[in-house]
Amino acid sequence: MVKKGTETYPDFSVLMSVYKRENPKFLDQSLCSIEGQTVLPTEIILVEDGPIPTILQEVINKHRSNFVNDFKVIKSIRNQGLGASLRLGTKFVSTDWIARMDSDDISVHNRFELQLKEVVREPNLAVIGGQIQEFAGESSNIVGYRKVPTTESLLRQFIKWRSPFNHPSVMLNKDALQKVGGYMPYGNLEDYYLWARIIVYKFHVKNIDRVLVKMRVDEGMYQRRGKFSNIKYFYRLRKFLYKHKVLTWRERFLGDWLMTANILIPGWLRKIIYRKILHRYSN
Repeated sequence: MVKKGTETYPDFSVLMSVYKRENPKFLDQSLCSIEGQTVLPTEIILVEDGPIPTILQEVINKHRSNFVNDFKVIKSIRNQGLGASLRLGTKFVSTDWIARMDSDDISVHNRFELQLKEVVREPNLAVIGGQIQEFAGESSNIVGYRKVPTTESLLRQFIKWRSPFNHPSVMLNKDALQKVGGYMPYGNLEDYYLWARIIVYKFHVKNIDRVLVKMRVDEGMYQRRGKFSNIKYFYRLRKFLYKHKVLTWRERFLGDWLMTANILIPGWLRKIIYRKILHRYSN
């Protein structure tokens, strides 16, 4: 158990994946945001998704030496993608709770404490996530805000159209994760497919109405959201939701049509839609 003052929280691990094209400065900032938490993880599990350059290895070695608790580095022989890397890393997690973290994002200083308070209040939770701020360049340059519902009933409606959790913000119960089959390679939708399985099998889930993670965005993000290779995975995912009666046939048809349109529109228009409508930020 993790203690802070008079409070006692469950042990938890942070699970990350790094590959050769990561920016060393961003990785350093991400790891620093873990080490500066008000409640520290029992361990950090970092998967090297294929060979990485020396400069990234130096950043990892520095933090591995400095971190006060266990820091496990798992090396994959070749690059396999995020879903496969997280599946591999899960095998080395020794705690009941897993906090996800992307290697270029920044967690707010009390992120884990806020999530663990919810876990203590509701120990039957399978997923506890939160809101994210999107920034470009410096973390103070906020360009967007992805708000997701907090209640279970609203999450079950939201998943019909969009991913109901901000993946880099979630804390997962390891037992629940394994019961639904764990992370699976699934194009760029490995997280959305995981949430679909968790919700279909009626696990208890929620989001906190607080920003937990500052997420780095770049121009490439809007292009990646329009990758044609993703569309087959999206159709399969919606077929899965329809089969398990999460979607009506009308909702399935409309969602498939909207996703097809999202793939076909140019990147500049997709960027406007995300920044001005879906992820709009206002001071």
